[in-house]
Amino acid sequence: MVTQVAVTWILIYSDSILYLKMTTLSKWMIEDQTKNQVVRASTIKPRLDYATKIVDQTLEILIQKRLDLNRSNLTLYRQSGGVTESLKVLEKEVTHELEISYAIESLRQVRRSLDSIIGLGNVPTMMSPTISIVRVVRSRMLSLMPMLDFQLGELSLLISGVIIDAAHISSSTLDFEVANKESERLLDEAKLIADSKICKQFPNLDFL
Repeated sequence: MVTQVAVTWILIYSDSILYLKMTTLSKWMIEDQTKNQVVRASTIKPRLDYATKIVDQTLEILIQKRLDLNRSNLTLYRQSGGVTESLKVLEKEVTHELEISYAIESLRQVRRSLDSIIGLGNVPTMMSPTISIVRVVRSRMLSLMPMLDFQLGELSLLISGVIIDAAHISSSTLDFEVANKESERLLDEAKLIADSKICKQFPNLDFL
């Protein structure tokens, strides 16, 4: 038989557990929610975690591809002896490597944006610029690595859905003009990093 004291303790214990859970999840929840909003809010963090997983998996594939290309290109570069005419043979393959490097640096920008999220409130601000970045990477990789098209398409849809839901739930305003400018800045930064790395390894290739 359960005594009154036992019942009271169970209620206090249950309330404590509930409080701890609410504290942990508070940055992903808002006050005065409808049932539908609660459900939608509860899916934001898992979807962001899944987006992070897709980015990491895609980066792993791209990095391995770049390493393979780089080994081959460096071997050809050394065999050319630095002669300009011989180096022209490398143009297509090094351009391929440059595109892969650009995709890697661009997705690293997306990864940094995901890492910068501290709660529901800043999801729209941090993630809005990444939509254009993912779309650009997907477009540029279509002919070079078509096997990545599905997961990049999935990532694009996933991020778009998260941004829309997070903005709606937190009553945030989406400023696409600001987001587009930021995505351009991040893409330019990614290109600068990729160009710099390739140019250091292949300094005599004039087409870079």
